[in-house]
Amino acid sequence: MDNNDIVIINAKVYTIDKEDSIKESIAIKNKKIIYVGNNKDINKYIKKDTKVIDAKGNIILPGMVDSHIHPPGTALTELYEVSLYGLNSIDEYKEAIRIFIDKNPDVKVVYGGGWSLGIFEGKELGKGPKKEHLDDISIDIPIVLRAYDGHTMWLNSKAFKEFNINIDTQCPNGGKIEINEETNELWGTLKESAIHIIEEHNYSEEEYMKAFELFQRKMHEFGITSILSMSGMKFGMSPNAYKRLFEEGKLKMRISNSIIIFSDEDIKSQIDEIKNIREKYDLDLFKTTTIKLLADGVIEGSTAYLLEPYKVEAGMGTDYYGEFLWKEEILENTIKYCNENNFSIHVHSVGDGSTKKVLDAVEKNYKLQEKKDFRNTITHLQLVNNNDIRRFKELSIIAAVQPYWHIKGPKWWDEVDYKLLGDRAKYEYPLNSFIKEGVIITSSSDHSVTPEPNPFYAIEAGVTRNLYNSKYFGVEDINNIDDERYLLNKDERISVMDMVKSFTINGAYAIFRENEIGSIEVGKYADFIVVDRDIFNIDPIDIEKTKVLITFFNGEIVYESNN
Repeated sequence: MDNNDIVIINAKVYTIDKEDSIKESIAIKNKKIIYVGNNKDINKYIKKDTKVIDAKGNIILPGMVDSHIHPPGTALTELYEVSLYGLNSIDEYKEAIRIFIDKNPDVKVVYGGGWSLGIFEGKELGKGPKKEHLDDISIDIPIVLRAYDGHTMWLNSKAFKEFNINIDTQCPNGGKIEINEETNELWGTLKESAIHIIEEHNYSEEEYMKAFELFQRKMHEFGITSILSMSGMKFGMSPNAYKRLFEEGKLKMRISNSIIIFSDEDIKSQIDEIKNIREKYDLDLFKTTTIKLLADGVIEGSTAYLLEPYKVEAGMGTDYYGEFLWKEEILENTIKYCNENNFSIHVHSVGDGSTKKVLDAVEKNYKLQEKKDFRNTITHLQLVNNNDIRRFKELSIIAAVQPYWHIKGPKWWDEVDYKLLGDRAKYEYPLNSFIKEGVIITSSSDHSVTPEPNPFYAIEAGVTRNLYNSKYFGVEDINNIDDERYLLNKDERISVMDMVKSFTINGAYAIFRENEIGSIEVGKYADFIVVDRDIFNIDPIDIEKTKVLITFFNGEIVYESNN
């Protein structure tokens, strides 16, 4: 029997097509959808060997597209490092590290990640945690721990010594080595590009492939079938690892690859190297389409570039705006060279000052963009000036958002965002403002920054702008969409349909696959999911409870719930 010769009946199919129609049944053959319609007319597609699946009234949606994610996510940490994700105190961090060392007595350097700045206070809220916390665990074994957002490293004294870092060490452009001004000693953290001073563990291609398979299983469980993968030329999942997975028949996702380039290295040579990668690794399921640029840092590190100064609580005085990581002319020429070579750009920009400068640079190249089809994107967008939001539409720029963060995060918003931004934090993470201007938005997790990249958490957050997954945050759940404790600017709420489109057809558009996936239509690949509740017709605060029952990729069942 052809594994792809399948008929699904008795479903409620949200097609997410141009009419946003609702159907009852789907027929699949040779990886693609050959019929979408009613139960009566589906019979002609049922042959002797056809596999018939009774959906029993459950909901079918297109496969989800995460348009900004870092494979293999937390899988490397889970397999080979100490994981601090989901822990909520310094004592819990220390206990996890001690347990890891006990289980790995021969470890030469302890690597790990997942700690959150939000659990610290005082000067540590601005500078990050002190090295002394880790010295309490060991002064003999180097300990190197990435923050959950990947923008800060926390080290013990032995690690600073191991990697030859002292108060006189020259810091790369845009980076920062925190110093204790009272003692004139190293504080304990490296920020932004300074983290590249550290020689991270060099995992083998086989270890990356094993981690990716674990990552891929998780994505299928969440209903994610396509991604825009963030990587570097010397870190993250390599194109060759993807190629090997593809050749071994183990790659069950559509991967659009985005490779980062750096402002302090030769721009042309970096882009030319990525051109070679694009040509060498051009596979059905893996294509390099995008170049990533890092325009600024993050609010929590006081490294995002703002239009107005940080609050004095950032510890940087009264006239500190953060840092923009590019010279304007170089950025303009970089965008031009990317687009001339048929690469879209995907720009990390957190602060409103940074986003304004990126928009200005794109505008200088807009005549070029009008001649060709680019999917230029700015992502994160924590603060955006109102006057700049309409420019996204005018310049055909996609707004790539992470709705998981669009709430007053417990043990975070009051302690970090509000202290560093003041009242600006009440209006951070615009969403409906983009929709009203007709801007295309795509949604993503930035996993592993978001440890559990369940799209239904993000859909709920975008619709409610309020708490989801209270267990993860370690707080009591809400029972009212307007509960004010975690509600972040309800004027930015958007509809369930707009949120679903941000994860489906809009995400497909961002990776140049809108004619292949993103909606349930005849001729498209059979990438879709069966879920256990109708998210369009339930209390929005219950969307997070949605479970994926079956995930189809290329007409093949790649995940099926045991429940």
